[in-house]
Amino acid sequence: MIEVADGTIVAVVGHDGAPARIARRYAGHGYVPPGRRVFGSLTVEENLAVGAYRRPKRYDRVYERFPRLHQRRRQRASTLSGGEQQLLVIARALMGDPELLVLEDPSAGLAPPAIRAVAEAIDGLTVLIADGHLALARAAAQRVVLVEGDEVVLDLPRREAFADERLGARYLVSAG
Repeated sequence: MIEVADGTIVAVVGHDGAPARIARRYAGHGYVPPGRRVFGSLTVEENLAVGAYRRPKRYDRVYERFPRLHQRRRQRASTLSGGEQQLLVIARALMGDPELLVLEDPSAGLAPPAIRAVAEAIDGLTVLIADGHLALARAAAQRVVLVEGDEVVLDLPRREAFADERLGARYLVSAG
């Protein structure tokens, strides 16, 4: 298991599904699967209530972190933008008050402004990002772990990791 210290964000990156395999080892935590799976016919607030199943509904904490969702709390989830839907599934997972938030492929299909919004929303939380893309890792992670196959080949602080050639052009070429 990859250690994630309290209040830090660790990005696990790689190709061929390696980050997803790592993420699934953390079952039982606040897991956000790929694909922005919202309950489209429910409102934002009803989606959040699902995340608080058998727990107190602490909307205030979530709305403080996600003010845009507070503005849209009575809106049907299916009408949100892709970035807003991603924020909603993260917020829904946080309603369960997890010690660790695990995000699988959270940046897929998101434009740069949405990636920045996700990075801001998870700042200060304990998060494991498992992603084949580097944008959210670059924006939010304190540490980057590169996995090839099922082997960790790089585990460095963000600045050092992105200076490493394995996360430069070689990484991008191996994505194709």
